[in-house]
Amino acid sequence: MSKLYKIELTYNELILVDGKVNADAQVVIDKSKEENKIGFDLPIMNEIIVKSIESGILKWRFKRIDHCSYCDKDYGYYTYNRNSRNHRKGENNYDKPKTHFGIAFNEDFITIKDHGDMCSGCAANFKIVDKLCDYIIKNELPIEIKTKPEISLYLKDEIKICYECGEEMQESKMGKLPAALGGSYPGKCPYCFAESTFFGKSHKHTDKFVMIRK
Repeated sequence: MSKLYKIELTYNELILVDGKVNADAQVVIDKSKEENKIGFDLPIMNEIIVKSIESGILKWRFKRIDHCSYCDKDYGYYTYNRNSRNHRKGENNYDKPKTHFGIAFNEDFITIKDHGDMCSGCAANFKIVDKLCDYIIKNELPIEIKTKPEISLYLKDEIKICYECGEEMQESKMGKLPAALGGSYPGKCPYCFAESTFFGKSHKHTDKFVMIRK
């Protein structure tokens, strides 16, 4: 058995071994080629576009973050407010970095506290949001711009599986059911009319989706 090595390479270095590596490494190279085709000078913007195409969604939110990789701002650390056996009052508490406003793109349900893509100042200076949205609209990419639905050209339509008949169904074609706090939600199978409930049976979520042009 051969030993495997890990290494970090730039895009130009990766291209030198394109087609000459194992399947797992080739996946990384292919992904780098997809990102490089986007053409933004800031690599993270290319990465965001590719991930948005894969997920069908571009979204972002502002949150407190403890560092930014795109500027030299140093917000320091909170200090200890009392003496202890290991620390003196006024010394830096390196377990508690000070946070500042930042932005995070395409976060999942599980998020990392105090972690984001960059500070809000850098996001504004680079015009990240405007450039990403403009690129998506100009190229008519099948991406739902979740945070700005008014400008989005597409809607993501998730596919579920009925718990009763096993048929796949687009969420937009499911029947509406009354929600507990008012309004309605898609919960009825369009084939067998089985209904999902909050505390009973529910239709199975999948990773599949289709994009619908508005």
